[in-house]
Amino acid sequence: MARRFTRTTEDFDCLVCGASVRGDGYTNHCPHCLWSRHVDVQPGDREAGCGGLMRPVAVESRAHDTVLTHLCERCGHRRRNRTSPADDQAALLRVAAAAASAAVAGGIDNAAPGAAAGARERRRRR
Repeated sequence: MARRFTRTTEDFDCLVCGASVRGDGYTNHCPHCLWSRHVDVQPGDREAGCGGLMRPVAVESRAHDTVLTHLCERCGHRRRNRTSPADDQAALLRVAAAAASAAVAGGIDNAAPGAAAGARERRRRR
């Protein structure tokens, strides 16, 4: 299946830190606390029925950009997104440090509440 992207310009108030965020059509997370919301199946389509909060769990540096990974607290869905120059660099470093610390401590436990139930439901539907 080909990837689709629908540019959807929306302003929003962050449900985690309360910041007012001005969207530019590519904005998918709060630039202050980095949390997101599970609203898309494909980027920008607003077709996901979940609506759960997505916790920032990892930061990855690539050759030309930086990628932030989110984990849905409700259903366990993971999504990777490019960061923006507007993103709080200290917050990105905190996410990266927390992920590294968890890995050193014996593995990253990113299981979200309800993730096991969501996985069972997805298997049942197959």
